[in-house]
Amino acid sequence: MNATLDHMSTALNRCDESSPFLLENEGAYQAWRARKLRYQEELDATRVFSLDSGSGLPDSMLDKIQKQVTTFNFVVFESTTPLEKSEFLALNRQFGLEDLDVNLGADEDKVTSLQVVSESDKRSQYIPYTSRGMNWHTDGYYNPDGRRINAFALYCVHQSERGGGNFLFDHEMMYLLIRDQAPNLLEALMCDDVMCIPANVQGNRIIRAEETGPVFSLQPGTCSLNMRYTSRPHNIVWKSDRLSANALNLVREILMDGKAMIEIKLHERQGIVCNNILHGRQAFHNGADMPPRLVYRARYYDAISFDKAQA
Repeated sequence: MNATLDHMSTALNRCDESSPFLLENEGAYQAWRARKLRYQEELDATRVFSLDSGSGLPDSMLDKIQKQVTTFNFVVFESTTPLEKSEFLALNRQFGLEDLDVNLGADEDKVTSLQVVSESDKRSQYIPYTSRGMNWHTDGYYNPDGRRINAFALYCVHQSERGGGNFLFDHEMMYLLIRDQAPNLLEALMCDDVMCIPANVQGNRIIRAEETGPVFSLQPGTCSLNMRYTSRPHNIVWKSDRLSANALNLVREILMDGKAMIEIKLHERQGIVCNNILHGRQAFHNGADMPPRLVYRARYYDAISFDKAQA
């Protein structure tokens, strides 16, 4: 067994050995694959569920919401009334999401208010605080191993006049498509040194240390799939061996193909709760006679867990 698979096996000793994401579990993978693709034919990824932040997920919808998350790794919701940030967090707890990440631009409650800021604001150097488009990425891909982002949620307070739509790509579908086409390339994407994010240094101060890690990894205890990725050409160093280069080229080809991409533009009072899927944002223009675009974002170390939410 090579070093990569040995590392994976060590981590997976803490997981369910029937996981479909173990390369040696071909039978479990084929069963999972067939179920996921069958569900995708049955369901509408952009279905909007009407949810109340003040009460639990309705019993009449619970099975459907669980199936939606199993199938697409996200669910689109609409709040019955406009949500304050505390109510947004309460709704996320219904999905078992509690362990909040904090980032440089977050508010005191760890929720980030994504909006255009002035050029004098230090946050303006980061694309989420501008009106520019954002290319494919997963959230927190630069976080260290102990702070992996496994889920995030968005809530639209005000939408832009033009643009501002989201494009989504289920990271499990990315895994599925790579495994179907070239399973040997998954091994390269699971290497601990395939992706290096240089340190964030500002004014001779290290804001964030250099971080190296895999693209795909399995989370101890749950064996859920986590993906770290960005299409940014700057401030990232990819492993340069041939296998890694081929694997990354395949990821890019799949994203460019777009067949598994889902597009959605959130309206006011609508949001997304997801396991950390690939996503991006269109550039946008704020209207002169309407409030500027404002979207709340919360990042979590947890993955969505209905068992935890119902406990």
